[in-house]
Amino acid sequence: AERLPHAEFAFLSACHSAAPGKELADEVISVASAFQLCGYRQVIGSLWTVDDRMAPVLAREVYRQLGTPGAPGAAHALHRAITTLRGHERYREPLFWASVVHSGP
Repeated sequence: AERLPHAEFAFLSACHSAAPGKELADEVISVASAFQLCGYRQVIGSLWTVDDRMAPVLAREVYRQLGTPGAPGAAHALHRAITTLRGHERYREPLFWASVVHSGP
């Protein structure tokens, strides 16, 4: 496996990127956890299918949060981004935002 010692953050907007495998009952490796195994400290991924129109809105807000002075960590940025997303009429329901998770410190 490739080791990336300086990798800090990955935002995986693909569907099921944080979901474990389905073929084996004890399979816990997901795309998101594979990124962590390669050295990424923090990874954001999704547990199930996400709305194609919602993903760019959420990603833009996460990166906006990360780009502010005194920026919070990725977990806090995701929390703030989801709070903002929930304020949109279209994305209030948990079906849209609850699948997006953060892994890491």
